[in-house]
Amino acid sequence: MGLRKGLNSDLEDILEIETKVYDKPYWNKKMLDEVLSGKTKNRIWIYELNKIIIGFIIDLRYANEVNILNIAIGESFQNKGYGSKMVYNHLKNLPQKSTVLLEVKKNNYRALKIYSKLNFEKLYIRKAYYNDGSDAVNMRLVK
Repeated sequence: MGLRKGLNSDLEDILEIETKVYDKPYWNKKMLDEVLSGKTKNRIWIYELNKIIIGFIIDLRYANEVNILNIAIGESFQNKGYGSKMVYNHLKNLPQKSTVLLEVKKNNYRALKIYSKLNFEKLYIRKAYYNDGSDAVNMRLVK
């Protein structure tokens, strides 16, 4: 089990997870392909179990700041601790003195619990932030 940088060959697996776990996915095939092809400053980190892609993280890094743009774990691997392990491994690999920022749906209690356990602090609420009109909780962790 571990994180690795996403490859172009991972596109279909990433897209399948994205479209199955989100009712209204933000990331489409073209956007994911651009990230994997290095056409943006975003990066995709793949989380594997026995060489099977079970999740991914998309981030954007600038100096000592990391913005987590998307986190997803495949449906059949949810509620088994993999999401928390994936985020923990991602944070562990970041440089010291990094500031990590993310948004999470206000009603995503499982994710909020994971981030709280990892010492993220709630900053503020963004009203109607997501495609479906739901609010986001902005969170920060200073390593």
